[in-house]
Amino acid sequence: MNCFVRVLAVAVVFTFAFVSTEAVADTENAPKAKASKTDAAKPYCAPEVSELSNHVCYFDGGAPADGRKTLVVYLHGSLALNPGFFYMQQRAMAIHAKKHGFTVLMPTSPSDGVGYVWPTSQTAQAEQEPAILSGLKTARAALERKVGHAFDETFVVGFSSGAYYGSSLAVRSALDADGYIVLAGGSSWTKDDAKKHNRAPIFVGVSAADPQTAGHSRGFASALAAKGWPFKVEERDVGHMVDGTFMAHGITWLRERKQARDGITHAAGTGGDVRATE
Repeated sequence: MNCFVRVLAVAVVFTFAFVSTEAVADTENAPKAKASKTDAAKPYCAPEVSELSNHVCYFDGGAPADGRKTLVVYLHGSLALNPGFFYMQQRAMAIHAKKHGFTVLMPTSPSDGVGYVWPTSQTAQAEQEPAILSGLKTARAALERKVGHAFDETFVVGFSSGAYYGSSLAVRSALDADGYIVLAGGSSWTKDDAKKHNRAPIFVGVSAADPQTAGHSRGFASALAAKGWPFKVEERDVGHMVDGTFMAHGITWLRERKQARDGITHAAGTGGDVRATE
């Protein structure tokens, strides 16, 4: 489906969309101007975030009140090759990380020569996925050393190109994660290779004002329902963006699911956690 995703990327919008503390718009379809000398001097990671390694950035937003350490792996939308092009998505994810108390790891997809896009066809996955998964494992280990601790839970947030690839990773159980948030996209055609006990919960955000992806998000949610997969779907009248409400609801829901699986309940009035016993 790589050709389809590339056509979709061209079809969405040909301008930069706005970004606020609540949302980040996908910049994958902005005009791909030639990099200037000023652009060439820009580091890959925005000043507001930190560089972990080549084309891998991170931001430590701390922890929520219960102290649980959450790692979010962000799979970006399609990017131009221009230095600085990823800044808007990096900055917005840093804002979400600080607001919701998680550490965000921001790797970069392979390049197709035009930009950076995640693999969605079987051929591209076979060629590129081993290196992607190995890179994520290496980056996570490096991040744990950098921040000085391991993580209690790991969630994957996929947006646009990252949503199509993230949904494929989820239903194939290709990545060790405790849950997924899939925004502005979704691959309902991906074969389910996961065993029932490996089915990580998936939050699907349908951007109803985005005609290019809304149907795919709804189709993905319907496919999950048919599979009996643990999922939650929400629909909002928003465009092609990482919506702040989706992020808030998705992170909260995944944390609740993870804590329920861990046998943790919150003690009323104490603010602490109590581990349930069978």
